[in-house]
Amino acid sequence: MLTKGTLAGLLLAHLAPLPLMIVALGFGLRQGATAALIAAGLLSIWPNPAFGLVYAGILAIPAILACYIALGAPFRGRELVAGNRAAIAVLGASVALAVAFSVAVIAASIYFGSFEEAINPLRAKAFLIIEDMFRGQDLGDRFDAARLSGVAAFAFPATIAGYALLIYSLNLWCAGKLVKASGLLSASWPDIAAEFTLPRPVAAVFVVAATLAAVGDLPGEIALIVAETLGLALALQGLAVAHMLLRTAKIGTVALLVAYFTIGLFGWPILLFTAVGVADAAFSFRARKRAAAQERRG
Repeated sequence: MLTKGTLAGLLLAHLAPLPLMIVALGFGLRQGATAALIAAGLLSIWPNPAFGLVYAGILAIPAILACYIALGAPFRGRELVAGNRAAIAVLGASVALAVAFSVAVIAASIYFGSFEEAINPLRAKAFLIIEDMFRGQDLGDRFDAARLSGVAAFAFPATIAGYALLIYSLNLWCAGKLVKASGLLSASWPDIAAEFTLPRPVAAVFVVAATLAAVGDLPGEIALIVAETLGLALALQGLAVAHMLLRTAKIGTVALLVAYFTIGLFGWPILLFTAVGVADAAFSFRARKRAAAQERRG
């Protein structure tokens, strides 16, 4: 259904990680990993091994890794992740996706002979779409379809990686809520708005990767993949900051609804929350607010 572009196929594609996450969170990591292996094996048999490999690298591994961390990363009777599990789970999924997409881009570059040859089909499709969008409009020298199509083709793999992380984060939240409602969730539910804080080096790596993306070619593409996945994770931190700071405000709910509606409608405002996430890594807005509240009570 997805290949036919139907609405049902699109919905199923967005919910693909959900069953694995429900099994892993509700019935155990071993059961979740077993389900992932069975699904990857079946897809390797039909339609072909490439589907199984893509499923394992881009869907199963990030999903199971996120659940593993969300449950505390149990290892030999102890939990390696004691707190801030939601943020670390998202970070784990972002690293897995960045690695998977980078490997895919490198493999495509080797197969086609170069990175430029690998993205040529994307560039050609983007050129036709852009030409069709602006046909009949007198834009003069301000519009260069060839240049825009090149930028779109270069950004496409990284954008899909970042969007995939968003989908996985939403699925993890939904899976956690469903498993909690069923009474099967063994871990405590976190206060995401207060606790979602990525390690500070993530912001530095994001800034460096975003800068290196300007290099272009294959190294620039890999840097852009890293930048977009980490940038989305930082945007989630920025949204957590907004939730925390607006929690007690009279117009907090309305402001958040407007923010989410604007992000859903235009997409690009998510970059503003990435900036907030980077700033929070440097200045710890929520910690400052908690410290100020404690001083007032004292």
